[in-house]
Amino acid sequence: MALDLKGDWSEADLAKLIASVKDDRDWRLEVSKEGVASLQDKTANPTGADYDEGLHCYLETWSQGTDFVGSSAAGDKELVGKIAKALRENYPNLKKDKFVYVAL
Repeated sequence: MALDLKGDWSEADLAKLIASVKDDRDWRLEVSKEGVASLQDKTANPTGADYDEGLHCYLETWSQGTDFVGSSAAGDKELVGKIAKALRENYPNLKKDKFVYVAL
C-alpha cells in the first residue's frame, strides 16, 4: 500500500498504510521524489546513501517488535498524528534534510 502525498490525505489514510504491514521485520517509511509514501522492508532490503539520495525523504527504521507498524500502531492516534505532522511539514518542501526525525 502507498499514500500519495500530492493529493488530499488524512490521518485515517496514514493509519491504513501503517496497518498494512505486520511488525515482524524492520520497516522504514519513505517518500519518493514523486510524493508517494510507502513502508519498505529493511530487514531483507537494507539500503545505503546512493539509495537514500533517490528519495525525497525518509524516517528512521522501525525495528521489528517496536510497535511502530501494524494494527495496534495504526490505532495509536498520537503516533499517527506525529507521523502525519512530520510528513506535512516535509512534503513538498523539506524542512531540513532527507532524514526526517520524529520524536515518538
